[in-house]
Amino acid sequence: MALRKAGCACSQDENPEVYQAIWKHLRSDGIPDQAANQMAAEMITNGDDFESSVEKYQQYEELYKSKGFNEHAAQAMAVEALEGREEPPEQSTRYARVFM
Repeated sequence: MALRKAGCACSQDENPEVYQAIWKHLRSDGIPDQAANQMAAEMITNGDDFESSVEKYQQYEELYKSKGFNEHAAQAMAVEALEGREEPPEQSTRYARVFM
């Protein structure tokens, strides 16, 4: 087992057991494969909190779907919003009445 310096980012290649555990956890929470792959990698490199990331992802995905995006586009955009590459979607009044 290779040692790494404190503060160095941990990648999927360096620690596949941790990546796999995170991925399985996300899948058990209902996150689709591709989104789980991206979120697990992001969590390993940034150390994000699992539960808040899953909740945010699910909220973002539902918001994008309510705006008319198909399932795959909503998943991809939700992951990008979590990673900060896309502006998070805004809640519409219609969404708030239906889901809140």
